[in-house]
Amino acid sequence: MGLKTGREEVDVMPDTTAQIIVLGGKTVGRVHDGLFGQFIELAGRCINNGLFDPASSRARADGVRTDVLDALRELRPGFLRYPGGCAASYFDWQELVGPVADRPRAKLFRRMNVPQSTAFGIPEAWNLCRELGAQLYLTVNAHSQTPEDAANLVEYLNATTPTQYADLRRAHGREEPYGVKLFGLGNEIYGNWQVGQKTAAEYAVWCAEAILQMKRVDPSIRVVVCGLGRPDPEWDRTVLFRLIGQADMISMHNYFGRPVFADSMAASRICEQYIAAANQLIDEAMDIPLGVHSRAHRELGGLPVVSRRPGIAFDEWNVWYRTGHDSIRDLEEIYNYTDALTVASLLHVVLRNAKSIDLSCISLAVNTLGSLFTDRDRLVRQTIWYPQQLMRDTHAGRVVETVVDGPVFKAKHERFFCGIVDPEKAKDETRPSLVHFDDVEALDVVATVDDARRKLTLSIVQKLADRPLTVQLDLHGLAPVGKEMTLRRLTGGEDRLAENTLDHPNRVGLDVKRVPLSTTITLPPASLTVLEMEIRT
Repeated sequence: MGLKTGREEVDVMPDTTAQIIVLGGKTVGRVHDGLFGQFIELAGRCINNGLFDPASSRARADGVRTDVLDALRELRPGFLRYPGGCAASYFDWQELVGPVADRPRAKLFRRMNVPQSTAFGIPEAWNLCRELGAQLYLTVNAHSQTPEDAANLVEYLNATTPTQYADLRRAHGREEPYGVKLFGLGNEIYGNWQVGQKTAAEYAVWCAEAILQMKRVDPSIRVVVCGLGRPDPEWDRTVLFRLIGQADMISMHNYFGRPVFADSMAASRICEQYIAAANQLIDEAMDIPLGVHSRAHRELGGLPVVSRRPGIAFDEWNVWYRTGHDSIRDLEEIYNYTDALTVASLLHVVLRNAKSIDLSCISLAVNTLGSLFTDRDRLVRQTIWYPQQLMRDTHAGRVVETVVDGPVFKAKHERFFCGIVDPEKAKDETRPSLVHFDDVEALDVVATVDDARRKLTLSIVQKLADRPLTVQLDLHGLAPVGKEMTLRRLTGGEDRLAENTLDHPNRVGLDVKRVPLSTTITLPPASLTVLEMEIRT
């Protein structure tokens, strides 16, 4: 209940307890490597003067910075997306292969009118993936190159035949195929910020021919097509209608965050809606091979054969609301403790939707919206790096259903990414782009059960800034054993605006300790806590 005053309603007896019910026998998905991707782009200082910086004292002989490599290795990415993003529309693949001396010295990144070196090309990205134990997720230039160019790229990378592009690879000094299996066809090609913008119908025709040719070269590859999601579901309907049975995944991009703490904590609600809308559109498309869709016979002739429901490639997301494009320091967002909690809750959405999300990667790895930030000789792990490491290191096995009974609060958030949020405009609660919630749950929870290792992991974002919560865990079908459990917690929450900077790199971090086993735990305000318990099988 509350007491009404002239300005607001305030709690007289605020809730301080909650319950988390874990249904150990109800599996909603499985943790897999594709959920933990990274993105490196030939834009801003992400690759050039970031990951790749021959002039740095931290660079090894090939120009890759060892400190950046080490920090990426700790995140154990399942894949690396390269070369964009927007950069994919500016580079012909032929400019990113072969001896560096034979490549163009630089290509103009026309959006910012900044040259980007081609020295870190496809072979260099592939080598980096090998060092990290990751797959290369290669974005094809669907903007200004042809479907035949896309198929020639697959031949160059994967073919064993005595043919033109496989022989070109051999002439470049590599007999063995690279074996790249993951390709994205363009990036946000619906947008006027991209070279070669296309309508959905134009894009679908391009993709249909490209996928046909690419998979004739190598039938084992997987292909991602551009989706748009809630801003224009008709784009996705058009693309999926034409490409069902050909495309393996459809991409979704979105960015989150607002300058008010409670509003940022609503980002996960928006993200859940975004993924749910994508799944609904995919389900609609699955009616086509059944002949249910009224247009299928008329427009496609025969019905397509679909061996697997297309997955979601949530391959570009992050917190982004402060910085704009700049020719020198493009989109160099400095993240704080609140942003780290936001990223944690977004990773929870990804894990809860592991059944339908085939790929997920945060944008980006270095400097440009980067989890890592550098100058010429120093590196700092930004606050958002830590929840990524925490989720990657602790969650494995089955994602199981959880139910929360506890306090809720009011918050608002952009329904989809609408550009940079002006802090002054953000105070206007009448904007039509805002979704208002009055039921954001104070606890955001993911539970996984690793049956092989007999481990239960619970990660909990406590979203109330004004009070702790004492939580009772109700574990159905799960029996904790032993006398202790591991408790991991994001540190630095005393200041929700705390940033890790080059001069002060350790304001936010992680604390790990063993504590007595208990099903009752008190969670600090505005906190991220991960519990690991041994369980009886």
